[in-house]
Amino acid sequence: MKLNKIIFLIACSFLTLAGCNKYLDVKPDQKMLVPKTLADCDALLDNRSTMNSSFSPVPDIASDHYYLTAANFNAIANSEDRNTYVWNPMTELATNHWQAPYKVVLIANQVLTLLNDIDRTVNPTDYDRIKGEALFFRAYSWMQLLNVFTVGYDAAEAKSVLGLVLRLTPDIDYVESRSSLEDSYQQIKRDLQQAVPLLPEKIVIKTRPTKVAALATLARLGLMMGDYVIAEKNAKEALDIYDVLIDYNTLSKTASAPFVRFNNEVIFHAVTFTNACINPTIAKIDSNLIKSYKNDDLRKTLYFKSNNNGTYAFKGRYDGAVNASTFCGIATDELYLTLSEALVRNNKVADAIGNLNKLLRTRYVKDTYLDFNSADRKSVLKEVLDERNKSLIMRNLRWMDMKRLNHDITFQQTFRRIIDNEIYSIEPNDLRYAFLIPKKVIEYNSIIQQNQR
Repeated sequence: MKLNKIIFLIACSFLTLAGCNKYLDVKPDQKMLVPKTLADCDALLDNRSTMNSSFSPVPDIASDHYYLTAANFNAIANSEDRNTYVWNPMTELATNHWQAPYKVVLIANQVLTLLNDIDRTVNPTDYDRIKGEALFFRAYSWMQLLNVFTVGYDAAEAKSVLGLVLRLTPDIDYVESRSSLEDSYQQIKRDLQQAVPLLPEKIVIKTRPTKVAALATLARLGLMMGDYVIAEKNAKEALDIYDVLIDYNTLSKTASAPFVRFNNEVIFHAVTFTNACINPTIAKIDSNLIKSYKNDDLRKTLYFKSNNNGTYAFKGRYDGAVNASTFCGIATDELYLTLSEALVRNNKVADAIGNLNKLLRTRYVKDTYLDFNSADRKSVLKEVLDERNKSLIMRNLRWMDMKRLNHDITFQQTFRRIIDNEIYSIEPNDLRYAFLIPKKVIEYNSIIQQNQR
């Protein structure tokens, strides 16, 4: 297949992201197709198994949305998974948590480089779209990596804190050190801002980025940075283009997977790879989270399945699957919640309430939802954050929220796990919010500095 031939040619580059120089000795077959056209670029970016399914599930594994019984925990064969679950400071993640997202970055860089040798005037529409897609994929992958391997953003310290390896070319003859956290965020913001005017507005193929997806990702980045002006502006612009919400009354409460893949709220489709800890056959939803839903709240029946023993499993994935991976794309419910939080933090309390109520009316049994109202900004912010926590289950977002909210003394929290009567905890702003870079990456690329412990 043409796509396989193209990917083979850049495979050597991908493998060197882990620094294994022996792969540089592999000589590609000269008969293999060299990518050089817009069609070739499309083929690279449309490889869904790589571009949309290569993200780490660590942000869900480490989140507080679920728990494991001692029996289930001890039955997990992989010590890495068990250590991730209890926030072991010396957890050694497998290389693919780093390597797989960086493969997306590599392919995006390959496409951007190819575009330099293609005449834009021949087909400016496709040229711009492809460039925008490549910029988006690179930024989105870096954001996923930020969530796993860096501490939360603090503007006062970000210039002196380690960020990502910002590879901007597909060249394989050099290694790159880690940039600062500030530079990492700014590069992601630049990529997304450049992508916005290049991407199409209409959402047709949900594995492909659009203007809405780029704006929504910028809004998410604003939350991560605590820049609520950016979050509000971009969330508003995204919802001005696409604001579709599903009426949860139209969904089956008894279905094993109530939400179909590419459902109407999905803006951009992406999933993580699998992990034993979050397998719904053993991962049990936190009982306090279950209790937080009112009786007429349809999320309780659409998101969760009773295990018939007082515990619940998650079934509400937004891509129609029920397995040991999670949806980590973008959907409109997240956008509404992002906008609501940004509005209240920007002292636009009434607007925040109206936006939140618009979302929640679609989540309750018809005509049972009573609009939330309050004149107290702190109460409104708490309500918005509570609803965010209740809506965005297993979306690879909770770890991001745990991390960023710990910078706000009002919402700081120590999280705990209990296994065989032993308590494991993670404190606010703990260095363990940044997982260690996989050992093999550091061994092969000594210039890359490890996270502190």
